[in-house]
Amino acid sequence: MDLIIRCEGFEQRFGGLRYEIRRSWVVNGDRYETTRRWEYDHFGLRTAAWQDPGRGGWYFEWAGERVSKPCRDLIHTDGSVGTDIDGGSPYLPIAPSLLHLIESHALTDTVATWKPWPMDSLAVSTLELLDGLVVVPEASWGSSQWRLSDTVAVMDYDSWDHENPRRRTLVWSREEAGHRQVQEVMDGWRTTIRATP
Repeated sequence: MDLIIRCEGFEQRFGGLRYEIRRSWVVNGDRYETTRRWEYDHFGLRTAAWQDPGRGGWYFEWAGERVSKPCRDLIHTDGSVGTDIDGGSPYLPIAPSLLHLIESHALTDTVATWKPWPMDSLAVSTLELLDGLVVVPEASWGSSQWRLSDTVAVMDYDSWDHENPRRRTLVWSREEAGHRQVQEVMDGWRTTIRATP
């Protein structure tokens, strides 16, 4: 019954929702941009569903991100959104709700036009020096957190790599004040690294 209620609730509240998300990031000094389409549909009578022995309840697939991938986009009867990584693994939660996922997507799209910074090696503790950042609870959860000011955005998230788990950080800035603030933190971090024996 919980599965039927969750499927019907999903269809009534989100069915037919479509949007595109722009993303930008820097790798090895090169800026990359992509646009991905999301479609909020389940497959009616063809919707596949599975019992979740680990968490209890059920989860079912939905259309989700329109890109070639080995995993499925899933929704659990506990309200969380997840994946199964390779199309056959156990349910892996990625967001506590569809609303959290949508809000995170909205922020990702918003900052796509801002300047992305190469941050892979920058310590998360160093980013605490950025003034005025406030956690955005509607778009944050345990494995992913957005912090935002008028000119700087920071997103921390856990990688899905079980062999090499780590926290990754993405930073964007806009306007001269934001660019200067991030540059000062990066310069201070580099100076500290060079001075460390």
